[in-house]
Amino acid sequence: MPQENQRRLWALRTAGIALALAGLVTTSGLSTGIAAAQDMATPESGMALGVPTVSVSGHGEVNVPPDTASVNIGVDVIKPTLDEAQEQATAQATAVIEAMEAAGVAPEDIQTDYFSVNILRDYSENADPTLITGFEIINQLRVTVRDTDQLGELLDDAVNAGANSIYGVSFYVDDQTAAASDARVDAVADARTKAEELATASGMTLGPVVSISEGTSGFIPPVYGMARGGGMAMDAAAAPVEPGSTTVAVDVQMTFELRAE
Repeated sequence: MPQENQRRLWALRTAGIALALAGLVTTSGLSTGIAAAQDMATPESGMALGVPTVSVSGHGEVNVPPDTASVNIGVDVIKPTLDEAQEQATAQATAVIEAMEAAGVAPEDIQTDYFSVNILRDYSENADPTLITGFEIINQLRVTVRDTDQLGELLDDAVNAGANSIYGVSFYVDDQTAAASDARVDAVADARTKAEELATASGMTLGPVVSISEGTSGFIPPVYGMARGGGMAMDAAAAPVEPGSTTVAVDVQMTFELRAE
């Protein structure tokens, strides 16, 4: 009898340990499942759960009258000797600079854009290419004109002072801040219009902005052709110069949330 009672007690203890272990495993598995469910339901996982969005681009541009002009004005001199070429080119360039300043152009708005000294040789048939036939000096000034209404008269003054090369006339807006702000507003409105059309077409409504970024803004100035040489430069200076208009443009990229109707 004592041995039989011990065997029954041992069996009961073993069954109790097994039940306890089973309960521990079940509780642990339940805890793990709850934790996983809680992680999936965190607010940060909203995008991961598939919140629909729509991304569009927007473009805005504003046409404004330019208030500044830029032009290359220079002298091109050819003489038999280098000394003669240097003397003549220096005299003409100095006269052109003085004429620009007398017309109201600030010294800081006159900059040397290009300067070269070229040795000239005769490469024609039966000629000796080793012999120097002359020297050419080119001195180009980049001039910024703050009053575009005076540009035509200023070019005439430059030619009369000795300039025989005028080209690269362009117009632009010196301060684009206000125009860029207006173009930016138009670009955002353009993007929103596109997003609303896409949302409606897909049977949804447009939600709040998720992200927005601006691309490179810029301006498109009217650029005029090149005139070189005495006769051509005189014609370009005598002709009336019309600045036209300048386009300031802004591009944006926007992403909106989409919501079910």
